[in-house]
Amino acid sequence: MLIGAQPLASGPLAAALGEAYQPVYVVRGQGFNARVRLLIDGEDLTDRVTGELEVDREEGAAAAAGFVLLLPDEPITPEDWKGKAVTLDYISRDRYGEETEVRLFTGAIKLPELDLTWNLLACECSDRLQQRVEALNIAEIDALTGGVWSADIFEPVAGRSHWEYAQERMESRAASLDCAASGALRVATWASASTPHFVFGLGTTLHESVQLDPSDMDDVTNYLEIEGAYRFPRLWQQVQTFGWTHPEYGSTGIPGFCQWRVWTSELPTTEMIADAVSGAGMTLIGGVGGFKLPLSLSNPCGDGQVWRNTFDNLWLSATASGGRRWVQQVTESYKLLLTASGGEAEATRVIGRDSASFEIESSQADEWESGNPSGGSSSTDLSDETRRVAALQTLLRGGAVQVLDAHRGTTLSWQTPTDLALGVDLVHTLRLEDRALAQGKCRRIQHRIDVAGGSAITTISIAISRGGGAGDALVTPARPETSLPPITGSAILATQLGGRLNDPITGLPIPPYDDTRLGFSGNWDAADDLTAEKFPRRFKVESAEIPETYRDERTGEVSVHYRVAIPNDLLEL
Repeated sequence: MLIGAQPLASGPLAAALGEAYQPVYVVRGQGFNARVRLLIDGEDLTDRVTGELEVDREEGAAAAAGFVLLLPDEPITPEDWKGKAVTLDYISRDRYGEETEVRLFTGAIKLPELDLTWNLLACECSDRLQQRVEALNIAEIDALTGGVWSADIFEPVAGRSHWEYAQERMESRAASLDCAASGALRVATWASASTPHFVFGLGTTLHESVQLDPSDMDDVTNYLEIEGAYRFPRLWQQVQTFGWTHPEYGSTGIPGFCQWRVWTSELPTTEMIADAVSGAGMTLIGGVGGFKLPLSLSNPCGDGQVWRNTFDNLWLSATASGGRRWVQQVTESYKLLLTASGGEAEATRVIGRDSASFEIESSQADEWESGNPSGGSSSTDLSDETRRVAALQTLLRGGAVQVLDAHRGTTLSWQTPTDLALGVDLVHTLRLEDRALAQGKCRRIQHRIDVAGGSAITTISIAISRGGGAGDALVTPARPETSLPPITGSAILATQLGGRLNDPITGLPIPPYDDTRLGFSGNWDAADDLTAEKFPRRFKVESAEIPETYRDERTGEVSVHYRVAIPNDLLEL
């Protein structure tokens, strides 16, 4: 079947659109009449072309074209030619008179050079791939490229090149971003199709034009180590609860008060308790609770005696909670190993390495310690699972693409008459059955058309991927275990009362004052000896020591091994 005998919409183009297709078989022994049409800003300047027209299209790169024009009789300004739109079409007619017209290039003049000696204008042209992507907004680039991307791996997008951003997204895809010959932006996968779009049979290649450019073994990475570090703050809050009850407050409420009233003593004030909590490096939470010494009452104990008290801040039984806050840094380390066939054995291992680290920064963490504690003991991780997954997937998928790319470094190329290559595009899978048996994804197309000499030669290059092996899903690793249980604490505080030699209740001698003893210290109101030691009136608490494991950086590590399956393209020489 001749290339021109099958409409592209039902053949290779249909395949590019994911529709069913049949291979186009390229055969020798056909005669063609061919011409080109060069339009510059819509004006047909084909008759002014001298020498050769060249077009070079390669996956992932801007297409280039070049030609030389005879200058017109009137004066021109070369600068005015910059940016002029250029289209180049190839029109072929077979021996049956059937005509096929194919676009070879769409772009603009990038660099016009004037040769005054020979009165020529040499034009270098580009399809302006980079500039066209640069003109897209971020949402358009995301829709075009797909892939994964993380602001923690790459620099923020704002104020940066959109072309660089698109290239970063493409790093996670085994595909190339380029332009079709029509100028349309597109993304094409590297994987070759099982059914080729074009088959070049015997006699379709020019003599001695089949060339193999093998990859260097040292460039075929099959063992890629990726180290990722994810750091975030952990907000800790420790709450300690302190309880104190006067030893003579044996019951609750008024009955307890009536018991204390038999042998009265000094009592702690609200301010003393609050100051004790803050003095221990904590913040009082929710105020002081418990049972206060009642204000003046008439016969509260049923003994006919009036109780007089005007102080509303004395406590017979009190509870208070103090809280502390601090920030602990947590680092999760991820060791990701990607291997292809041959990477498991040390003797055939070709090693590559990559790394990235990122940190969650939070104003909440900056302000945490200075804020007022509330609630109970707790820990809160200011981690961001969405960011963690995005970063690790960017590393994983980018690493897998590195390994895949390293295994498709071999290139097979051949030359054929342009009339036999019409319709071949970079998105196609090609099969060669002339001087070699090979099948792979088209990597590069170069047209060279000599208008005066009447020749048109196209050089086609395909990428050959070799490796094989099984593959694993690139699942995001689970987080390492770094959690710790919340620190809680409570204490029942003691009482020591002086001002007497003997305890009025037990009759036992009162021990000397102990400054290290936590709780309340004061004196009995009724002294039994003027020489008895007077105790200072104070309230004392201590905060519990925080273990180093709760303050020092907390680390955890996860290691995961992923196998990358490498396509095995056909190659027999």
